[in-house]
Amino acid sequence: MNTENLKEFIVLAETKNFWEASERLYMNQSTLSKHIKNLESELGISLFTRTTRRVELTNYGRIFLPYAKSVIRSEFEGLSAIRRLQNIENGLLTIGVIPSMPQYHITQFLTDFQKAYPQTSIRITEDDPVNLMQYLEDEKCELIFQREEKMIFEKNFITDQHIIRLPYMQDNLVAIVPPSHPLATLHSVSLQQLKNERLCLIKEGSLMYQIAMDACQNANFVPNIVFTSHRIDSILDMVVSQNCVALLMDAHITQQSAISWCAIPIVPVISSQLSLCYRSDRALSKTAQLFVDFCSTKLFQSN
Repeated sequence: MNTENLKEFIVLAETKNFWEASERLYMNQSTLSKHIKNLESELGISLFTRTTRRVELTNYGRIFLPYAKSVIRSEFEGLSAIRRLQNIENGLLTIGVIPSMPQYHITQFLTDFQKAYPQTSIRITEDDPVNLMQYLEDEKCELIFQREEKMIFEKNFITDQHIIRLPYMQDNLVAIVPPSHPLATLHSVSLQQLKNERLCLIKEGSLMYQIAMDACQNANFVPNIVFTSHRIDSILDMVVSQNCVALLMDAHITQQSAISWCAIPIVPVISSQLSLCYRSDRALSKTAQLFVDFCSTKLFQSN
């Protein structure tokens, strides 16, 4: 069965109009009509009832449509898997990274590696840690820079035999307040002291949001969240302009100007661990192995 005909069937089922479907498919109506008739002949049934203006799916067409979509989706996923393997064999390394790459010096790390190995190619996929591990499992990324809450990292480092974790950097939760805030003069602050504050967090659904929410829950209060965003500059703007308090990691603000706000360490300390991760059950490509060795050497020298 010609999968192109299946794609055309799906588009026609969605548009219910030969002219609109042919425009979307960049083909003329007569060719589209011929392909649909060929598909119907091959199946031995009518997929559509036709009028002068519209087409409607028959009962057979409605039953067949989800299967046609499944075939096309499987074809796309299969071809994508082949392309990923070809890219790896041709020396392309795909790395998944957390947001805020510059603050964690990941950008510089990648730059230094490519200067050392100019023949290599790297493709970077940025996403939240909640998604990155799945990219590694699905082999969409060969390596990832992953963030985990410190205690979870320590547990996984020992017990998770499926994923190798190379510790990269640790950061700590801080409260960001305006200079005029009563807490601004303190050297540290507990989460209990923030229970009546208007809080700004990294966007909901992110690992950073979950770390902050868990911390507040452990401190026995429900936070008053007035703003969430994936942009650090937007969160800092809310702190300054709306007299809010933000919960961020100290590395988030290393490249930000601290003139208009103060960062106060949270006590007890709440940390996250960044690590370079890869699967233990898959042999690394040549480029990935070079990168892991490069990172290991750099991190050893820095320690």
